[in-house]
Amino acid sequence: MLSSPRLVHLLKLAGPALMIVWLIGYLVSDKPAYDNVVRQFRSEKDLFISDLMDNEVGGPLDGTSISELCASKTWMPGLMISCDPPSGGFGQVKDAHLNCIRFAIEAGAELVLPRIIRRDEKKIANTRPKNGNGPYIGEFIDYLFDFEHLNQTLSKHCPQLHFYRSMDELWDVPQVQSARKISLQDIGVILNGSVIQDMASLPEQIKSYIDRTESPETRPFPIRFKADVISSAFPTAYGNPDLSKNFGRILRPRKDARILAAIALYNLHKQYNPNLDSRQDLQHATFPGLHLRTEADAAPQFPPFDNQVTTLLELVTNSSAEFAFVATGETEERRRAFTKRAKAANVTLVFKQDLMLDEPEGRELLEQLTWDQRALVDYEIMKRAGFTVGLGESRFDWNIALRRSAVPGADGEVRFPTTNESPIQYQDRYSTLLGSSEKGQTLQATVWP
Repeated sequence: MLSSPRLVHLLKLAGPALMIVWLIGYLVSDKPAYDNVVRQFRSEKDLFISDLMDNEVGGPLDGTSISELCASKTWMPGLMISCDPPSGGFGQVKDAHLNCIRFAIEAGAELVLPRIIRRDEKKIANTRPKNGNGPYIGEFIDYLFDFEHLNQTLSKHCPQLHFYRSMDELWDVPQVQSARKISLQDIGVILNGSVIQDMASLPEQIKSYIDRTESPETRPFPIRFKADVISSAFPTAYGNPDLSKNFGRILRPRKDARILAAIALYNLHKQYNPNLDSRQDLQHATFPGLHLRTEADAAPQFPPFDNQVTTLLELVTNSSAEFAFVATGETEERRRAFTKRAKAANVTLVFKQDLMLDEPEGRELLEQLTWDQRALVDYEIMKRAGFTVGLGESRFDWNIALRRSAVPGADGEVRFPTTNESPIQYQDRYSTLLGSSEKGQTLQATVWP
């Protein structure tokens, strides 16, 4: 039997130990409490960045409508769909990938994810540089997008869709090394421009075309059909309204670009005090975000540099904002010219490069990114702006505007000043898109943000 003094001594040690064990158990079982304790030992910058990464604009992705879509389809064992690799900027490539994924779902087929054609970095207007005499191969989807996020999201919400990162995973399946051609025109889809008119008939039209092309009794198993790049085809208003808000979110920018944007927003927050709260959704009274679309690859329908600069400055000065973030891939010379004109109007312009001046590692990483990858940083920053101004013929801007339109309060009072010089294609509390064109109407109808 233990002596009384020794027993007392053990009890004194056991008490605090049991308290520590209980506290650890409590914190592990109560994640909010655990998080609050851990937060006390992290820097302001680290907390801002992690909060921003954890709190998406529009809240968490709701995959219910995606699950319902996939459950409603008839899946065909042995059928495989692939699409040609798209080229262009973030908006064009995202659109092509989402259209390809949706086409495979409608077909009830397995999917080989499209690769991405990398533009000529020295001549950015050349979005499809020649690959000798061979076909375009392109970069893996990770070049622009977070593959792990896509994989986890589809595995959870559309497990029926078996997909491959590339044809490399099928090197030992000789039946699919060659592919039959398929397109919306081949299967007899009626299009209004590029937009499918009868979505309800599409699955049966695809099945009928495949059966006519390759008899079910004699065709190889598995079999692959390859489509050209599919663009602006699926009307987002068709079906469950929640699908239009969530389907595009299966693709999000690669993680390093999102982290760089979070660092940039923290520095913007510290330098200009724009009332940013990284744990909240959009706040209208933060900072204006402007998209200058005048780079060497800009289509002729976009207004020239001087016109865009004049319009953007007029809008910012009318809003009484003292500074604005500018998303652009323009040259340093053009950025300086814009900055000089803004300074004369008592407006400070901020570019992503400016927000990395005191971040040696971040600046180096930003410089290592390609031209299109750097646009992802702009995209993530623009999503957090209090209000944005873009162009109605830009998929990049429609992605931003429509994503933000799902945030509560977007349909509230519009406080952004308008201009008589530029017609408005779209406007809500958080976003304004300038222009008036049929292309803008098509993008509004088909962009999954």
